[in-house]
Amino acid sequence: MKNLILSGTYNDHGSEGIYSFELTDGILQKPQVFSKIKSAKYIAVNGNRIASIGEFPNGCGVALIDENGNILDTIAYEERTSCYVVFHDDKIYTANYHLGQFTVLRAEKDRLRLINTVMIREKAGCHQVLFSQDKILIPCLFLDRVMIYSKDLVYQGAIRFPQGTGPRHGVFSADGTELYLVSELSNELFVFDTADFSLKYSMPVLPDGETHVRDTAAVRLSDDGKLLYVSTRTKDVLSVIDLSGRKLLQAHYCGGRHPRDFIIVQNHAVVANRFSDNVVSFELNEDGTLGKQTGTIIVPQAVSLAVLEKESTRESD
Repeated sequence: MKNLILSGTYNDHGSEGIYSFELTDGILQKPQVFSKIKSAKYIAVNGNRIASIGEFPNGCGVALIDENGNILDTIAYEERTSCYVVFHDDKIYTANYHLGQFTVLRAEKDRLRLINTVMIREKAGCHQVLFSQDKILIPCLFLDRVMIYSKDLVYQGAIRFPQGTGPRHGVFSADGTELYLVSELSNELFVFDTADFSLKYSMPVLPDGETHVRDTAAVRLSDDGKLLYVSTRTKDVLSVIDLSGRKLLQAHYCGGRHPRDFIIVQNHAVVANRFSDNVVSFELNEDGTLGKQTGTIIVPQAVSLAVLEKESTRESD
């Protein structure tokens, strides 16, 4: 089986922008520059189109890219780069950690158009854009809140957290009834009922109940919806949590330093380690925990990952 994976990067250590590489039966290979974009630190894929955060001569914003890495259009609308981008329905959304705002854009005939920017609060630490039924959720790390908006961008309220929690990234259960959200500053998992966003339970994502060591980052759900995977950069680990048992199964070394992002694909965990300039793959055991390392490649300042080619193929002998 083979997948083509993209990695967004910071422009340090000789990085040139977005990189591509293959994952073939768990082996990483053929890393190369896919598209030259400065500060392409987060990317999103929608069919044969890629949206990337970027820094351009006239400011910061988003680039729209085709499946061959060609830049179709760019749009600049802010002074500092956002930290997150996602496709949803017919729009593109970004979240800006530094400026405390999120932005809505539209791609029309391969051209980008700005729809609106919603200012939450300067230095709010906006980290992601999530969608629950008819609501838009914005985790704001420094406000210790997840801000809730309607689809027409009207403020609806907030999910509040204890001071110093730092809500960062979340993912929904397959049926959309639960939100699993991790906190960067307190290193915890919070599980909410999406009917009213009431808290069902919370738990540490690190061994021995350790909290408040900072830098918990990405969260992913297993294909069967039973396990949650979480990265913590300070500890250089991926944690595996059994959701039904509310139990931490494992905290496994990430194969490098500073695991900013990871994905689960081909029954493997593929991890982007920023400070060690590498992407590493691990086989998943039968119980979903991380097993042996199966590959590693050099990708300078790797900080985000997305699958471009989702169809898996096997070459005949």
